[in-house]
Amino acid sequence: MLKKELREILAENRATAGETWLESLTLRQEENTLRVVFPHMYFADWFSLHRRAAFEDALRKHFTRLHEDSVPRIVYESATPGAFTARNLPQPVSPPPGPDCRSNITAEAKDPFADFICNDKNAFPLATARELAADTTSTAYNPFLVCGRSGTGKSRLLQAMTSVMSRTADPARMICSSAARFCSEHLVWARRPELFWLRYDVLVLDDIQDLAGHDAWQRKIITIMDTCPGRQKSSPDISPREETPPAGEQAHRAAPRMIFACSGQPQALKALDERLRSRLESGLVVELMEPDLDVRLRYLQTMCKERHLPLTREQLLFLAQRCSQFRLLQGLMLKVGAYCAVKGNNLTQSDMENIVRTGVAEKMPGCREILGEVARRLNLRPEDVLGAKRRPDLVLARQVSMYICRRKLGLSYPELGRAFGGRDHSTVIYAINKIKKLLVSNKSVHQLVTEIEMKTP
Repeated sequence: MLKKELREILAENRATAGETWLESLTLRQEENTLRVVFPHMYFADWFSLHRRAAFEDALRKHFTRLHEDSVPRIVYESATPGAFTARNLPQPVSPPPGPDCRSNITAEAKDPFADFICNDKNAFPLATARELAADTTSTAYNPFLVCGRSGTGKSRLLQAMTSVMSRTADPARMICSSAARFCSEHLVWARRPELFWLRYDVLVLDDIQDLAGHDAWQRKIITIMDTCPGRQKSSPDISPREETPPAGEQAHRAAPRMIFACSGQPQALKALDERLRSRLESGLVVELMEPDLDVRLRYLQTMCKERHLPLTREQLLFLAQRCSQFRLLQGLMLKVGAYCAVKGNNLTQSDMENIVRTGVAEKMPGCREILGEVARRLNLRPEDVLGAKRRPDLVLARQVSMYICRRKLGLSYPELGRAFGGRDHSTVIYAINKIKKLLVSNKSVHQLVTEIEMKTP
């Protein structure tokens, strides 16, 4: 009832007449408090900048007509987080605050992709995501699917894309959620998914693999994908794009866009219904690779600067060698901060070992594990690879093992020489340079190194 009356009041204002953003808000009145729940944090930013004053003015008019003494206290909240973590929202009180109380404009002005640390392994997915987010009028690569193991930054990449798109598109016409939460919502589109594109332009869903085993949910997504304008021609009775946008929305209307993320490699899509899988694979599928040692070290250095933690490069390298995922690195740095708060900033090696001994640290592979995996792939015995024999297959296995140990563990050349039977550091340098060249010219070596790197964290 409240929303219906507010809609009528807003329709009296030429600036807000015909707009549909009110439908995206959830209103809950509890005694002298009115809770306004946003669908996602990017809608909250847009609302605070463009429609909050009009909304609160309509509320005052409504309660004045009811002869109420005062307007209830307004509390703004984010919907329960799905794939995205909502930041604190402003809590205005009536009358509406001035421009100085608007949402965090400085944070929005910053490039959301700037903090995404990667190297050449993930350069293509990042560049593609940036391009798609910047051009909201393009229908290329629709749908866009990001795959990758847990902790590789998929949700962070979707957050950055949504943040950029919300600057030029209407956040009220964007859905950003986890796939399971999206499908479990009991909204109009849940009963009539073919009408989804009448109300929304952008669909961003994380953890699409969670739909496996839920046939009804997958059918909803299939229907939404099939009726997406620009991807497949809709039937005349449900063609959303033939409808003329209401006044005030033309400037915010974006091209229909579907963006998904799936935990695991692209093969993980096999768990989904074949019809849904084929539709996902019909667009652009990219994979975020796990951060290697260089990226993990840079990530820890950035966190150290942000949290003012005086760790040395050797200490950061010690931590980076023990975690392969960003989330686990966050947990380690949280523990480092707690140690520093209790014991001071000068952490000893014993302290660092205690930090990684308990809690979130993984058991990272050592030289022996990597050597054993290489030997197994080439049908050799590890002790023969470590020996002094110069058989071509043994030499190749030895050089490949040194190369992967250098990349994965960040060991120095002398350390690698000692680990591989007391060899000179110049031998290690030659071996690593030799494999670098073979990776370019020899497909079998490239495949061997890639498969072993993917198998070992």
